Amino acid sequence: MCAKRSDGKKIGYVLAATQALCEGDTATPIQERGGPGQKKVLRSLEELRQNMLEREMREAKMVEQNKLAIASVAHDIKTPLALIAGYTECLGDGMDDKDYLELIGEKITQINDLVLKLVDTSQQEINEIPKLRDLVDARYFFTSALEKFADLAAAKNITYKVRRVPAAKIYVNRQDMERLLQNLVTNAIKYTEDGGKVVVSFKRWGKMLLVSVKDNGRGIKKRNLPYVFDKFFMEDSSRTDSKSSGLGLYIAKDIAKKHGGDITVKSKEGKGSCFTLSVPEVADQGKLVQKFEALPLPVKLILLLCFGWVLSWALRMARVAETKKISTLLIGLFSLPFFMFMAAADFISELVYNRMTLAID
Repeated sequence: MCAKRSDGKKIGYVLAATQALCEGDTATPIQERGGPGQKKVLRSLEELRQNMLEREMREAKMVEQNKLAIASVAHDIKTPLALIAGYTECLGDGMDDKDYLELIGEKITQINDLVLKLVDTSQQEINEIPKLRDLVDARYFFTSALEKFADLAAAKNITYKVRRVPAAKIYVNRQDMERLLQNLVTNAIKYTEDGGKVVVSFKRWGKMLLVSVKDNGRGIKKRNLPYVFDKFFMEDSSRTDSKSSGLGLYIAKDIAKKHGGDITVKSKEGKGSCFTLSVPEVADQGKLVQKFEALPLPVKLILLLCFGWVLSWALRMARVAETKKISTLLIGLFSLPFFMFMAAADFISELVYNRMTLAID
């Protein structure tokens, strides 16, 4: 009789915990009680509770962000609406000292832009499905995408230069990356005075391709630099105009992150700014290296263990034959005495990253 009462009590713990979750109680921790079987079930229920609580907090944060976004845009809309009301009143009074219909049209366009940008940034956050990316030639992509801004710079009498793009391959969503470049370059042109200069330059840094957009415009105040990529941030004077929504750099940063890169900024008030985009570069591996990388990981590790230094040397010499570059040959010959160490490094690289990352590329 006592045993039955004890079993019922143990089952009661599970029932109580389950009932609490059904009623939406995610704040009360579930304690492990009873025998091994009951503890295992209660442990699983506690894990479920924590996941539910995390989801609730994430959804609450998203709701709060959406409220903030709507409130911010609603605040920005007040000014152009007040101006539209004033222009309309002037038209009603028969005033014709200005083209009020054109001014009203401009303010309506400004409001429309604010709303569209709000929708744009909401879609960036909600859509978690990875967008299709293409393997593109960096030189062709950046050259064609950046030449579109030459006329905009010329209209302000700004010297606009795009330096030579290195030969490289990158995976990008073309539409998103073009939007990112548009935000960086148009900002540089917008906040540079007539007769100024905007230069886009490139360089390699490890496995990354760096794209720098530098201007000699107004610059950004030092105290505001940590916040320039925040949503709806607008500097009080140096990088703000009546048409700004504070979303451009936020969206650009988000796109860069989703491509496995980042955007950083250096700026000095009155001297100009330099925004630097980093994008992962795809190594142009040779056929032999590609065939080796296509093998299953256990097979590659066994080959490296058994024939490490020979395989390491052979792959690098094959790389020389495929690239036909003097620099690759010199690096290969220079590293010849260290192939035993390189074989060990290759083994660790394959074990950790499942690819050859040292010296071959």
